[in-house]
Amino acid sequence: MLLSALMQRVMAILVCVSFVCSYSSAAWAGVVSTGQLLQQQAAIDKTSLVSALERQEVRQRLVELGVDPEQATLRIAGLDDEQIGEILGNLDALPAGAGVLEVVVAVLVVLVILDLVGITKIFPFIQS
Repeated sequence: MLLSALMQRVMAILVCVSFVCSYSSAAWAGVVSTGQLLQQQAAIDKTSLVSALERQEVRQRLVELGVDPEQATLRIAGLDDEQIGEILGNLDALPAGAGVLEVVVAVLVVLVILDLVGITKIFPFIQS
């Protein structure tokens, strides 16, 4: 009896705490015009292009091609929405799996090492 009364109090406290913690404030909504939405999307697209230029391998490749990365960032800032959409469309069409063979070979090497150590039993022909 004592244990069940104690459990009831603990459960009541937990329910009260969960109600207090799950309280959320009121959300405000408004009408967003198509123009505002397109401006926000264009800003996001420019930001994604600039962030892609900040990656080390992209900067290194630009330098190899003779392009100053800061100059490329300034040119992206000067592009209009149509040009940014065209660039992003071309980026999506490029192959994303460059170096897939190397990744597959690396994974196979790791699995063989794990089999040799005795952690996994993937390949039956490897005996540890």
